[in-house]
Amino acid sequence: MPELAEQLVRAAVWADRQAGASWAQIGAGLGISAEAARGRFGRVRSVAAPAARVG
Repeated sequence: MPELAEQLVRAAVWADRQAGASWAQIGAGLGISAEAARGRFGRVRSVAAPAARVG
């Protein structure tokens, strides 16, 4: 279950970044600093976006 929660948070961070959210906004939502958010999720681009269903 913790792994699923982490995947969901990463997907939400990825979506927020794609929508233009700053690290400060993301950090505030998570209760951490912008620097901590960037350090923890800064490589979120390397995590594949949720795949769209085909067909």
